[in-house]
Amino acid sequence: MAAARCFDETFVAPQWLPGGEAFWYRRKTGEKTAKFILVDIPRKATRPAFDHARLANALEKCAGDAKIDPEELPFSWIELEDSSVRFRFEGQIWQYQPGKSLVKWPGEFTQGNKTLMRRQEPSTSNHASEIASVNFINSTRATLNLYQVNEEGVEKFFMPLSVGKKLVQKTHAGLFWRIEDRDSGQLRGIYRVPDVGHSTVVVGEVDVDEYLGPGNDLPEGWSQRRNSNGRIYYLDHNTKTTHWDHPAILRDFGDQEAIVKPNGDTKGNEGNEGTRTQQTDDDNTSSASCNDQINRGGLQLFVQKGSLWLKDKDGNKNRLSEANPKGSRYANETIYISPDKKFLIAWQYTLPTETEEFWIEYSPDDSNHPRLVETPSKLLGDDPGFDRPRLFNLALKCEIETADDVFLDQYQLHHLGWSPDGSEYRLIFDGRGHRVLKILGIDQTGSIRVLHQEESQTFIDVTSKMYHKVLDKSDRLLWASERDGYNHLYLIDLQQGRIQHQVTQGHWNVQMVELVDEENEQVWVSTYGFHRNEDPYHVHLVRVNFDGSNIQSLTEGDGTHSWSWPMDGRKYFVDSWSRVDLPPQTMVRCGVTGVPILKIEGITAKALKQKGWVPPERFQCPGRDGTTPIYGIIIKPSNFSKFGKFKARKYRIVEDIYAGPYDFFTPKSFGEVIHEPAWSGCGYVSIQLDGMGTNWRSKKFHDVCYKNLMDSGFPDRIKWIKEAAKTRSWMDLSRVGIVGSSEGGANAAAALLHHGHFYKVAISSCGAHDQTLSNLWWSEQWLGYPADKAAVENSNTTHAKKLPENAKLMLIAGGMDHALSPASVMRFVQELNKYNKMYELVFIPGGGHECGSEPYGLMRAEAFLKANLGS
Repeated sequence: MAAARCFDETFVAPQWLPGGEAFWYRRKTGEKTAKFILVDIPRKATRPAFDHARLANALEKCAGDAKIDPEELPFSWIELEDSSVRFRFEGQIWQYQPGKSLVKWPGEFTQGNKTLMRRQEPSTSNHASEIASVNFINSTRATLNLYQVNEEGVEKFFMPLSVGKKLVQKTHAGLFWRIEDRDSGQLRGIYRVPDVGHSTVVVGEVDVDEYLGPGNDLPEGWSQRRNSNGRIYYLDHNTKTTHWDHPAILRDFGDQEAIVKPNGDTKGNEGNEGTRTQQTDDDNTSSASCNDQINRGGLQLFVQKGSLWLKDKDGNKNRLSEANPKGSRYANETIYISPDKKFLIAWQYTLPTETEEFWIEYSPDDSNHPRLVETPSKLLGDDPGFDRPRLFNLALKCEIETADDVFLDQYQLHHLGWSPDGSEYRLIFDGRGHRVLKILGIDQTGSIRVLHQEESQTFIDVTSKMYHKVLDKSDRLLWASERDGYNHLYLIDLQQGRIQHQVTQGHWNVQMVELVDEENEQVWVSTYGFHRNEDPYHVHLVRVNFDGSNIQSLTEGDGTHSWSWPMDGRKYFVDSWSRVDLPPQTMVRCGVTGVPILKIEGITAKALKQKGWVPPERFQCPGRDGTTPIYGIIIKPSNFSKFGKFKARKYRIVEDIYAGPYDFFTPKSFGEVIHEPAWSGCGYVSIQLDGMGTNWRSKKFHDVCYKNLMDSGFPDRIKWIKEAAKTRSWMDLSRVGIVGSSEGGANAAAALLHHGHFYKVAISSCGAHDQTLSNLWWSEQWLGYPADKAAVENSNTTHAKKLPENAKLMLIAGGMDHALSPASVMRFVQELNKYNKMYELVFIPGGGHECGSEPYGLMRAEAFLKANLGS
């Protein structure tokens, strides 16, 4: 396909060299061929990173004279230093230098994003770990799969991340995420969430196994395996034994626990957040020496059987905390000592409750008999746990009383830290149902004040939009809020307890904070809708002063943008942008002004059309209210022709839906649509759009989803399709189908239940049909708290009897879907049976959450559409 080849050959994944003034990238020249290109920015020059032919010739001699094509070199990662190039071949790092022989290099690779270059380990995160936020950015040519890794090393599929997409995800410090190429399974990184509140991880085109050396950390005769539950284990073929633990010391590339400031200094975990002690096992005695943190003659804090104790230099022990309520405890990792070493805050907590979920593995690899798989999950009805910060006077060795009622009805608390002078400890209170956020301050007397408060009649989007950063030098806080109807940044004076400035404003949204320069009082943000004459979902990079002045877009070009900064500088950045109807354009820009410096890659849409490319059409029209624009795309069938032999042709329509309220889902970039959708390839008009209730428009637009998930934006969707058909006579409104997976699977089925007059056929894969089985975070964010009838009313199970007699519904369920229990599908099936409804069920015993988009699921879906939507 012309589009796929164009994307491959124009894709730029910059690998910056030290100093931030040059980078290399791997330019594909064919399906299996590529060249390494070096970009020298000061000289405004691009050239081959090395002499490919001479290196191939030298490498042939080391490979037993096997023929090596200069554009099919057997490696994808290089490191450049002066005139030398290093690479890994057959497990060994080699160095090539012009005019010299090829030699083995005894060291390790040192460049690249080392936060991802590691082997898998069990997570060290638990309930006591601090809440953190990670910005995952997919800077590869392929869709990525994200997996959470628990404390036992078991992976759980989380979600896919499309080409060029960003995901802001709430998580916990110490949790590991495994990132793989969805199609090839190639490992792109293992990321450990650092203890810095907010972090960004750019996932690039680096083969981690090649970077580290596949299996080099395992002793001879050992191999790594993964069991049916996703847990990594190791086989020692020498002794024919199995081990859960890694047999060798893993290479440690660091966890980036330090925060890099704009002036290049680093800040550890101390600073104004206070000193944190290390992780503890709460059921036993563990200690954290405070000799370095508290200059009071060798005091030592420790947790014993859930209580907090203090031991002086003479060995005398004092219990700081009173007898704890049943089930509550302390942990060393949530102890925060004031900068003056006179006070400490310790978080007493109770664990959340969890519900056991069960799966049946019908054909396990190591047994002829089915196996019951059990996994605990936090579901609707479970308790999120309870955190209770307590204040202690270290000199008096006692607790200072603080009010209990302030902490009631919490969903979770977020640590901010001590004020610079140690007079007050700050934290964020997030209430049940996420309708209230408070910034609280506890002073040394135990008095608690509200420094700032946010309220909503519906919900505060803590899932995708919560952001806060303490500015150490000025005792202020950068804070994200939708208080004016759009997601913007505010500067809060923590001493005065008031908003000092609104940093950004307008009918657009701050999507992510990229960089904060406290010294110069500037912030860089990625935005949606900054340019009013563009699609409001286009991403642009913007810089603004703390006081809201001198706001400037650093990216120009009508499209959605992604960018890459060097690890050690902000002088230049690489900007790539595209649309579904515009191939990628890539250039180097000035990091200060955004002015273009050097074009790297790009082809015009006109030139690509001449090679046979038919771009998707972008279409917009007012939604249900008659004024708000709704945006989507239309992809013509591959066999499209306006006229048949005797009359104008009509084409069936298939909508691909996902109306999950945490994001928007219509493709905006070229890379997301380079592969022909299965439905257009089968002769259908393929459409995608985002109706009201999805994210990243106005707060009013988003609020439509509140306690109203079954709406799914259908009033906007149906109107949009009808409007599009008015100027496209080849769209057949009498034959409209809809497909979706996960929440999209629930949406697809709901289309027939509530709008069967318009949609005739639906394929629902791994659908969330019963909202009473939803995760706790999902339920409280979108359906509110206390739990009322919303979960029941928004479940397809409740409305099964509404399925029209002539509707055609296919349900696909994966028996080992750990992301969304197949019980949700089966409960819907049970209700359909109760009302004698006709449907088709495809149960894939070993299928996971993505089984509907895998070959067998696609084959069944295509056959169902062909049989029931007509041809």
